[in-house]
Amino acid sequence: MDSYRARLIDALLTTGVNPRSHYAPRGAAASLLASTLKEILISGPARTGKSLAALTKIDFCARQYPASRHLVVRRYRTSLTESGLVTFERDVLGLDHPLVIDGPRRNYRQSYNYANGSEIVVAGLDNPGKILSAEYDLIFIQQAEEVDEQSWQTLLTRLSSYRMPFQQILADCNPTSPSSWLYKRSQSGAMQYLQGDHRDNPLLYDADRGEWTEIGREYLSTLNLLTGTLRQRLRDGLWVQAEGVVYANFGMENLTDEEPDSEQPIELAIDDGYIDPRAILFIQRTGSRILVFDELYHSYHLAETCVQEMLDRCEERGWPKPELAAVPSEAKELQQRLRRADVVARPGTHRPLTAGIDVVRRLICDGQGVRSIVVNHRCKNLLRELTEDYQYPPGSARGDSEVPVDKNNHAVDALRYWCWLRARR
Repeated sequence: MDSYRARLIDALLTTGVNPRSHYAPRGAAASLLASTLKEILISGPARTGKSLAALTKIDFCARQYPASRHLVVRRYRTSLTESGLVTFERDVLGLDHPLVIDGPRRNYRQSYNYANGSEIVVAGLDNPGKILSAEYDLIFIQQAEEVDEQSWQTLLTRLSSYRMPFQQILADCNPTSPSSWLYKRSQSGAMQYLQGDHRDNPLLYDADRGEWTEIGREYLSTLNLLTGTLRQRLRDGLWVQAEGVVYANFGMENLTDEEPDSEQPIELAIDDGYIDPRAILFIQRTGSRILVFDELYHSYHLAETCVQEMLDRCEERGWPKPELAAVPSEAKELQQRLRRADVVARPGTHRPLTAGIDVVRRLICDGQGVRSIVVNHRCKNLLRELTEDYQYPPGSARGDSEVPVDKNNHAVDALRYWCWLRARR
């Protein structure tokens, strides 16, 4: 064990743990790099550098220990391709590294083979292939909240390569419910638990000056727009219960700062109301990607007022006039007002309600880990309903036929109408 720490200390004092990027770990990231315990979990808010620290450690060990074997895995391979492997190639290896330049594209990548005989295998648990019959020195599970405990225990049995002075499985995650197996295992003493912080990320926080960077201030201001459970988890890094939420599969990867392309068409999703809020969502679909990028959410506004507000918003921000609006079948006045504004209004109401909920769930995250719906942070009312307010009755079975409580559902109903009308598969 001491030989690893000696190598790490020597690297930190001379070339750095990653001489190509001059990465300087701190906080929980530094603790993760130094640890030689069997199991480690690093948790914390969004963008605290958890994956970067884990991937840096794997690269360091691959370089330090010839013929060592390592595994980078996530529940779905498609998710790993667009997240962990991007970080590894861009921020750890560098895009000019021979392993990147001379190797296959990320979506075809099966391993990174170092000149000293070390190998980093990459895979998804949705198609494990030969990975569960192989032997490794170090295993990294990205977004471990997606993985069940049985998979974790199975991977533990694969730590048997013995090309390093220690064998280790490490994982990162964003906090979920305190009832999750991951949290319970981390608190039982079975694994080392590390709590990340935004100050661990040098992109967000300048430790030398003791202040947030410009990027850090901007990013935290974005996280400050979140409310409820989502804010507690992604901004504050807390394990909190979101009991009974209908769209429980909505997560960090469904959030975005992305803006619409002003050259591409946009559409609307509307749930009508007057005393209850009328919710209008602005949507742009590009291929299979559905971007919800803005919202209007008002009570005691006439239909003609809301339609004019929608037109004014598009003109102010340089967006094209919406081509289509998905609306409730019974909202006849709203449909007329939209048509007078040259916006095609089509009914999105359907039966049963639960069938529409299932469509939205699949678009939030399907069985292959593909997340088609992404929501801009400024859609605070939609985000609040998706992650906190729209719930099943207390004590219900929450099965496929269970109907949620009919309240706090104005923006999510608008989204459901649009998905049923425009994206049902």
